[in-house]
Amino acid sequence: YLPVYRSIPGLRVLTCVDADPGPAQAMAATLHAERASTDLADAVATPADFAIVSTPNFLHVEHAGALLRSGKHVLLQKPMARHLAEGRELAAVHRSLPGRQLGLYMSMLDFGLWWELRRAFSADSPLGQIAQVSMRLGHTGGLVWSKQPAQLWRFSREKTGGGAFIMLGVHYIHFLRWLLGLRITRVLAQTANLHCGRIEGEDICQFQGKLNNGGFVQLSVAWNSQGEHLALYGTEGSLVYLDNEVLRVHGAKAWQTSYFNYEKPGTWQTFPGIVPPKLDDATNPYNQHRAFAEAVRTGQTPAVEAIEGLWDMQVADAVYRSASSGRWEEISYV
Repeated sequence: YLPVYRSIPGLRVLTCVDADPGPAQAMAATLHAERASTDLADAVATPADFAIVSTPNFLHVEHAGALLRSGKHVLLQKPMARHLAEGRELAAVHRSLPGRQLGLYMSMLDFGLWWELRRAFSADSPLGQIAQVSMRLGHTGGLVWSKQPAQLWRFSREKTGGGAFIMLGVHYIHFLRWLLGLRITRVLAQTANLHCGRIEGEDICQFQGKLNNGGFVQLSVAWNSQGEHLALYGTEGSLVYLDNEVLRVHGAKAWQTSYFNYEKPGTWQTFPGIVPPKLDDATNPYNQHRAFAEAVRTGQTPAVEAIEGLWDMQVADAVYRSASSGRWEEISYV
């Protein structure tokens, strides 16, 4: 993600910090930074406008908290923390520092398609009332990692806060709320580790849930198999996006975006080749790193605020509680 900072107008990278001096120096060279360091204190002491925290989950509260307290705005990689208690701790730090912004980086918001659909759904939605949402995000990273000799932090349940779900599921938990304005109110979940024995947490998770409009939701994530989809089923239309490249639309009326032209109401139309932008594309107006920098410059709030990260942690907490108890678990957003 970080090479985008070479191209944001009016921006200077001051300090790059990594536990390993090699990557710190390499990133500093890539970004033309003034300094490379292995000490977080150097980042804290740097008189910068904002900091980007892309460290492992178990360091999020320590790192983001220290940088916020030093007077900087912070863009934090998802998830906000390992578990709900840590999320509340970091949210409390943020609330105690008026004028400081704590944003969450959600890569799905880089894609202009979703912003256009969000505007359409918030107006006279071509999908009508949402009855069901089905989502899946899966890759074989867990299988690949398990074959490596190194002991990665992603193997540790203690360091991640779980497994595949806490690392992947927060994308769609947030995205559902952001895109449709719908919240998950209760969940029934199951987790397992089927094929990634070196990983302590789950390599697959699935839950069903209820939305605050009465509709149903399904979400599955996996580190042991490929495949991604987002499916929205409404009373007047449906939309299915497959593996980040194929979009299928069905509706009662024609509608158009800059990405597709649905012109045959009552039928399914398929639109291939609809792919997200590259994550380091600084020319993309929706790039979330660029957008955060511009929000800091103009005094605006970031696209994803700290409270939304806390809401994601509340859903994740209910998912893990349900997987453990085998019961439906309720979610209250506070």
